[in-house]
Amino acid sequence: MSKVAKFVVIINDNVVWMEEKALKFYSALFASSKEIGEKYAQENLSSHKLFKIQNDFSVEMLMAYDGENPLSFMKLNSSRLSNQNLDANKPMGTDHIVYFNTEDIIVLFKRAEEVALQRKYDLIWAKAFQIDTVLIETLKSLGYEEFNYKNDTTRDTDQKQLYFKKSI
Repeated sequence: MSKVAKFVVIINDNVVWMEEKALKFYSALFASSKEIGEKYAQENLSSHKLFKIQNDFSVEMLMAYDGENPLSFMKLNSSRLSNQNLDANKPMGTDHIVYFNTEDIIVLFKRAEEVALQRKYDLIWAKAFQIDTVLIETLKSLGYEEFNYKNDTTRDTDQKQLYFKKSI
């Protein structure tokens, strides 16, 4: 079967799966300090935080599947607050990208780009931790360019984040 990316309904089964995978992913990403990874996952992708998304119409979760099996996911954010000062008319941001292979990243971003086109966004951007070389190289291969974002509101970790954008 081929992999596809679809929007996720925030129900208990999905939330438990996403929370577990986020803990695993960020613990591995911050291997030098597993506690930082666990703290980051708990502060940003805990079941409590994920259930809050269902009340926010500007935030959606996109998940990559192989058949019915969930693989990876990321958050799409169209809120004006998080997308301001990007020199675009209608930007959409992506973050909290939890993946376990490069193919999943590509599936997620191709679908995010389709969504951006359908909704007439003119820019899509992504945050990546500097230590996440797999995500950074994949974003570059998809045509995303690094840029400086003045309004970095992430204070969850001492790890530097990089920003990438692509015009749609």
